[in-house]
Amino acid sequence: MGLQVLAKRDDGFHNIESIFIPTQLCDVLEVHTRENAPEGELKFECSGIEVNGSIQDNTIVRAHQILSEKFRLPAIKARLHKVIPTGAGLGGGSSDGTFMLKAINDICNLELSEESLEKYAEELGSDCPFFVKNRTSFVRGRGEILTPIHDKKGPQRLEEMMILIIHPGVHINTSEAFAWLQEDKLKKEHQAHQVNKLKDKHNEFLSSTPVKNWCDLFTNDFENPVTSRFEPVKKALQLIKEAGADYIQMTGSGSSVYGIFGGSINSVKDTKVTLMAQKVAEKAKKEGFFVYFGALA
Repeated sequence: MGLQVLAKRDDGFHNIESIFIPTQLCDVLEVHTRENAPEGELKFECSGIEVNGSIQDNTIVRAHQILSEKFRLPAIKARLHKVIPTGAGLGGGSSDGTFMLKAINDICNLELSEESLEKYAEELGSDCPFFVKNRTSFVRGRGEILTPIHDKKGPQRLEEMMILIIHPGVHINTSEAFAWLQEDKLKKEHQAHQVNKLKDKHNEFLSSTPVKNWCDLFTNDFENPVTSRFEPVKKALQLIKEAGADYIQMTGSGSSVYGIFGGSINSVKDTKVTLMAQKVAEKAKKEGFFVYFGALA
């Protein structure tokens, strides 16, 4: 939620500031040890949505490699059922790899702390450390500096809200997306203003600010460059607007978009808002888009 791109770092990455929120949309990962197999061997199987690319580049395989270089591991079998579309900006691959680290830690009794797991997760990818604790957090740096956000005391709670996610099937190259920011001459003064609001509000806005006002506080720097270049993303955003969501935005550098519906699940359920969201979801599916509609957290 909200993504501000800051100055480029010496390591070639950009500093960012954002808010990451876990959802109930997830892949299914099963991990267990194997008997009568060579020590340290990994047997990996995948089903569901097709995962493109080399098997060695898969975050689950890479997670196993990272820990196998540090510890003596038994033979392990990992089975992934892929539900989240790849390259959708939804953190599917990042969460898979990080949960593989956590699973190996558990079944092999490595006794690694959350802080240690976050360090290993950082080797997998900039946004991977978030999935160690998997809690709503204010995110800085490359994505590895996390500050948990507590919103349980306020009048509105994330776990009581609904979310509609639409992935239009477009793959956005992150490197190109950063280049588009420069092409569109993003104004740093405006950016700094938005970041200051993000810093000042991140620890209380979820519970104290009405959902319909979030869009005034937290914007995504990539949204305009991406939607101006990809008509399916613009169409997906329009569908979210038709659903009547209170907060609408693109995820990361795209190409998925989402809408959050304020109020509790009980108050939203069986209302015309939910019926409209379901109608829009069906419309998006007919377009060939991936759709998730359900509880936010």
